[in-house]
Amino acid sequence: MTDPLVTVDDLEKYYYENDTLLDRLTGAEREAVRAVDGVSFEVREGETLGVVGESGCGKSTLAETLMRLREPTGGSVTFDGDPVFDLSGTDMNAFRRRAQVMFQDPFSSLDPRMTAGEIITEPLAIHGVGTSGERRERAETLLDEVGLSADQIDRYPHEFSGGQRQRIGFARALAIDPEFIVLDEPVSALDVSVQAQVLNLLADMQAERDLTYLFIAHDLSVVRHISDRVAVMYLGEIVEIGPTEEIFEDPKHPYTKALLESVPRADTDERDRTVETIRGDVPSPRNPPSGCSFRTRCPELIQPPGLDLPQATFRGISEFRTRIENGDIDVDLRWEQVGDPDREDREAFVDSLREEAFDTELPDAEEETVSEAIRALADGDRETAAATLRERYRSPCEAIDPGLPAGEHPSACLLNEQPEDVETAREEWEADYEAPEAGASSR
Repeated sequence: MTDPLVTVDDLEKYYYENDTLLDRLTGAEREAVRAVDGVSFEVREGETLGVVGESGCGKSTLAETLMRLREPTGGSVTFDGDPVFDLSGTDMNAFRRRAQVMFQDPFSSLDPRMTAGEIITEPLAIHGVGTSGERRERAETLLDEVGLSADQIDRYPHEFSGGQRQRIGFARALAIDPEFIVLDEPVSALDVSVQAQVLNLLADMQAERDLTYLFIAHDLSVVRHISDRVAVMYLGEIVEIGPTEEIFEDPKHPYTKALLESVPRADTDERDRTVETIRGDVPSPRNPPSGCSFRTRCPELIQPPGLDLPQATFRGISEFRTRIENGDIDVDLRWEQVGDPDREDREAFVDSLREEAFDTELPDAEEETVSEAIRALADGDRETAAATLRERYRSPCEAIDPGLPAGEHPSACLLNEQPEDVETAREEWEADYEAPEAGASSR
């Protein structure tokens, strides 16, 4: 196993709202948008680490922060033993020569006023490499290496296709012979046939120059093709990381399983396969869920001690409870729909909301508890309604933040092996948990 070239430890990048001078003078509380929230991993010399996840999960912000294109909120990044966030002056320039970025958009990442040659030679000029003639000669060589022609050196970006522009961006990244390149969605804007050409180019250049890649993408088939290891991100956190084939053949985290389940398959034996999509919306990074960040959408939510409901039933009750806690149920509108302006027939209110919220029958004990919560809601007591469900249906997933243990293929899920402190916290939580009787009101 090779040594790590890049080590990321508990990296955080928050964006703050209500943080102007006026907000501070008026005492407004700052709100943090947790774009990257405590990420740790290593990138080994000569390997490609793929980073995958839904749009908005923090992949690009992670890359820009570890490259110090954005200043971090917390954590550290070490590059070949040097702390990146402590570098300045000539040390920072030396880091910039060894680490480069290939950006996602081939149209906005190239200056339309500069020729291909000027774009490629700009890093050489900034770092004082060679004479003007030598830099131009270097640009012509790089254009040939990335599959373009040296004759195209004086053309402008608008004269190239999207795939050709990405090749120019890659040539620019290669210009000063870096060791590490961040590839941020380098083929997402390209046609499938062009994607294959660019991916092959990346692989060839890696073999020839012994490059190390951090490859960011949302296309899982592309990641599987090019990566040695894969890190799966969700809501600013890494929830699973491991060797590529293990991730794809034996995923451990429910989110990873759901992502892989959504991938189209060419096998005719699976043409009638029903794809189970991930339920619900991605929570806001302004107010991420407590405990496990994926619990609000997880199909394998852990039930409290003494409860053994079908997962669909437990999931449905949990989602209904979340709607109550978030104030998403309009009680006034529901009473209007019931047709009882005097609000006297609580059972009609219960039946109406129960029918809308659940499409299956609930076991007797759960029917009693849910109905009790809805009666409290009918009385306008949302806090009691939520507490009635919370006391009986609390999950350890909402109380305990899973960690990412050491090892080749860890996952941040309580269903799998966890660090010792997380295991201890779960044992203590379960020991303290007391399940209330069905239908018991907290009032």
